[in-house]
Amino acid sequence: MTSRTTGKRADGSTDGVFTRMRLALSPRFAAEVIELDDQELAKALFPVCSVTGCLRFRSREYICETHHYRWRARGQPAIKDLLEDPGPATKPERIDLSGLPRNLQIELGLAIQLLAADPPERRRFPPQDIRDLIKTLRRLNSTSLTMDDGREVTGLAEASSSARRVHTALCSALERFMGPSDASTEFDRDVWRLEVMGFTGRTGQRGALRFSPIPQPWLRLLAKRFMRWRIATGTGYHQLNRDMTAIQRLADAFTEQTGVHGTAQDVSRETIEIYMSMLHRLGLSSASRSYSLSSIAMFLRAARENGWEPGLPSTAGIHLGDHPRRPAALPRALPEYVMAQIEDPQKLDRLQQPHRLMMQILIRTGLRLADTYRLEIDCLVNDQQNAPYLRYVNHKMSREAIMPIDEKLAAAIKHQAYSVRAAMPDARYLAPAPTSHAGDRPWDSGSAAARIATWQANIGLSDEQGHPFRFTAHQLRHTYATRLINADVPQEVVRRLLDHESHEMTARYARLKDETIRRHWEEATKINIRGETISPEQGSGLNDAAWMKENLGRVTMALPNGYCGLPLQQSCPHANACLTCPVFVTTPDFLTEHLTQLRSTKRLIAEAETAGQTRMVEMNLKVASSLENIINAIQTTATSHEGPADAN
Repeated sequence: MTSRTTGKRADGSTDGVFTRMRLALSPRFAAEVIELDDQELAKALFPVCSVTGCLRFRSREYICETHHYRWRARGQPAIKDLLEDPGPATKPERIDLSGLPRNLQIELGLAIQLLAADPPERRRFPPQDIRDLIKTLRRLNSTSLTMDDGREVTGLAEASSSARRVHTALCSALERFMGPSDASTEFDRDVWRLEVMGFTGRTGQRGALRFSPIPQPWLRLLAKRFMRWRIATGTGYHQLNRDMTAIQRLADAFTEQTGVHGTAQDVSRETIEIYMSMLHRLGLSSASRSYSLSSIAMFLRAARENGWEPGLPSTAGIHLGDHPRRPAALPRALPEYVMAQIEDPQKLDRLQQPHRLMMQILIRTGLRLADTYRLEIDCLVNDQQNAPYLRYVNHKMSREAIMPIDEKLAAAIKHQAYSVRAAMPDARYLAPAPTSHAGDRPWDSGSAAARIATWQANIGLSDEQGHPFRFTAHQLRHTYATRLINADVPQEVVRRLLDHESHEMTARYARLKDETIRRHWEEATKINIRGETISPEQGSGLNDAAWMKENLGRVTMALPNGYCGLPLQQSCPHANACLTCPVFVTTPDFLTEHLTQLRSTKRLIAEAETAGQTRMVEMNLKVASSLENIINAIQTTATSHEGPADAN
């Protein structure tokens, strides 16, 4: 810990900090072996088994590992049968602090107690994660949770990610107890607590940034300045972690090139090439490699623009061609056979609340999973016509968005909000986490995804061949967008509903519209310049070829009133004279254009006759004749489709 926590001033004298810590420490946590045998205490530290009297960690859906083993040994009966007859009593969870220095025992005991005692800051961890951290500290012969100068304990960077998360939470709890921290002192630490550095996640995200894996002091300082700047500009939690990972990999590439003793002047184009090669060797996807390169490009550009490192060579940078080619992926929409099972009310009823409502929102709005579970309890808004809208935060774009919803979904959301407020009057979220006593934290999206995966197995979700089928929540977003596109909703409307930043993202779904366009093309009446209806060759392979020719015509010759029916391989002998061309094809969709052009053509004929321009009169008479044939055929077809008028 820092000098305040270790109990020593710079001159070596004690300041009574450990005395204060011992006075604050309850007898239960002052022991070498902490038995979590108090129900309220155990519940405060971790989710407890549903079996009455069992104070062990609930590692399964409802029960602990011990009772899960008994449940399986009994042939997996209904859970309620196990709850009625759980068998012999289980021992409570234990945390063994023996073998650690006494001051470290005091730090750990007090920090664990603080986690349980302070609900707003509570972080609940499986006891095994705490035991893993203690085992690591014992192996490292640590005397404190952190070094005196705020650096991370040597060797802790190689510990498991769960042990590091526990370590960060315990240190934060202890630091808050010892006294307020500020960003200036936090900057010098190897591990930043985001809340101390001013990060305010929309959902109360509490995390840490670890700089200890960066061995070069100059690069570590540069990374800190960059991350401080990113936090100040409002960068989201996931992007901060993505940037941090990219910089740590750059440090590895620099070490591979020059070792840990290099300087900023040694960064070169070779460093970037080694970095690119490392990303490839790690087996990352094209998208992940591109994200990493974008982070490094911003990092190097910010360092130069802000003058953080004048010695950084200008040749060290990311070029546009460095980004890997990203294959154009089609949407991963779910088959309608699968969607019919997912949307089955009886199957949805087997999904507990709030997940049932969240699933309905995912299906009918296309929201991302994280955005759905972060919906606030007052997420409904109405316009002047009292039509309902859903207000949410697009975490990917870091902005609020609103989308229209139907009355049925709005009623379900109101019912859920009423239920939550009945249990938690001051709740903030529509789907509060089960560990949130005041409703101030939403369900974790990872835990929610696990619940949805379990539900898929429970309902026996399968494909058309009867094989088990599993989907991710994001595929529901793809399905929602694909359904809209195939329902002829304009692409711009779909883009706004999905709150996409660019049209390129929405265009991915529009590619699937080809099937819808072809269906309409086959059903539409097609007319040539003689007013004759052209029918597709039903039941033959020529229909596929005709559709391909139609697409080629649309691509190679854009006309204001129809399509070119000439194959791409042939040259056109009728340039700029399509209405006199025998391969010109049009449909009733262009009736307005034909009427407008006929009026213009007749006006040109009259003007040409007045001027004595016989050749122009001759050419335009052909055009007018073709237009009259087309218009008559379209109007005749429309009349026959409408049928006789209703006598009533």
